[in-house]
Amino acid sequence: HGMDTPSLSIMLHELIKLLHHAECGDVTIIRMGTSGGLAKRFMAGSVVIMDMAGDSSFQPRFEQVVLGAVVVQSTELDKDLAEEPLTCSREIADLPTLISHTMCTYGFYKGQGTLDGALCSFPSGKNLEYLRRAYDVGVKNIEMESMAFAALCGLCGLKGE
Repeated sequence: HGMDTPSLSIMLHELIKLLHHAECGDVTIIRMGTSGGLAKRFMAGSVVIMDMAGDSSFQPRFEQVVLGAVVVQSTELDKDLAEEPLTCSREIADLPTLISHTMCTYGFYKGQGTLDGALCSFPSGKNLEYLRRAYDVGVKNIEMESMAFAALCGLCGLKGE
């Protein structure tokens, strides 16, 4: 679907319309993609199963401006659904898997606290303090699509993971 919230949102809207017109019921949508991990103990290639999509303030919400007004939607996910892939992963040797909160940002460099972008408006060390706070509230990975994914699935009554 590309990168970031806008392209995922477009793709998911189109998919949901197709599911409706095809009269599909009891649908589960599983999103697979890349993310950055917040701890050295998670090996590159670890599978992170999202139990909650949070914003940059670690809250389970997706804010979107609709007709000039800010609309806030929940990004809570089905907790039981997260257990299914975790159980399956135990059957695969050498597949590190965990359930975690996922932080969604609107940008890669500044939004995720990296220091290697063209513009850096915060001092070194502040980013690590922020990422430690995220980790302490249960965030183990960061990406740029999960809020829209979780909000749209929830609004349409679809199970999503």
